[in-house]
Amino acid sequence: MKRILIGAVAALLLIAANGAALAQERTEVEVGVKFWFNDWTHDVPGVPSITSDTTTLFGPTIEVKFPNQVFVEGSYLVSTSDYNFPDGTRFDRQDLELSIGYMIVPAFGILAGYKNSDFKDNFTGVKDTVSGPLIGIIGIAQVDPYLSFYGKFDYLFTRFKETGGGLPAFEEGSPGWIFEFGVKFAFTREFLGTIGYKYETNEGNDSNVRDSFSGLILGGLVRF
Repeated sequence: MKRILIGAVAALLLIAANGAALAQERTEVEVGVKFWFNDWTHDVPGVPSITSDTTTLFGPTIEVKFPNQVFVEGSYLVSTSDYNFPDGTRFDRQDLELSIGYMIVPAFGILAGYKNSDFKDNFTGVKDTVSGPLIGIIGIAQVDPYLSFYGKFDYLFTRFKETGGGLPAFEEGSPGWIFEFGVKFAFTREFLGTIGYKYETNEGNDSNVRDSFSGLILGGLVRF
């Protein structure tokens, strides 16, 4: 599987290099901010699951589209308030996603990338990290020049690591997936907005602990 991932990323990087060479023809850049209003459900086998209060992840996002249908995108979101659980635990979050992809046809594309999510309990010092490569697909249904529907599915080859809090470090494979769908609309040629729903989950291979995040996602973009 690692060889497949490395091969996929290498192929997409070669395509991107070719896209960069053609960038002077017509390259579109969309820069903006993203809001994800979500809650966190923590499910431990044999114990009733618990769900946090809703919090907001907020931060910058960028997508670059090259003339040969290659695209590069990234986002860095941080929590504006802690995830508060009924048992009194509180975590803040920092979330980084980077990917590179290729639109095989205007309505369908593939991508590969990397994801890193850090969760920190500032009271106990415990830090949880879920990170690793991802691969995915994207679909776009263009209704008219100003309106389109989109859907994305990413599979995560991630690992979970817990450190701090005076306890020995713990690490395990924790794969998962992300599903997002929504609407993208253009107020003008330069100003765009998005609204959708995003669900993310991962589960430990050894512990079988599952963490899930879900909620409304909004974006505001400027196109160059």
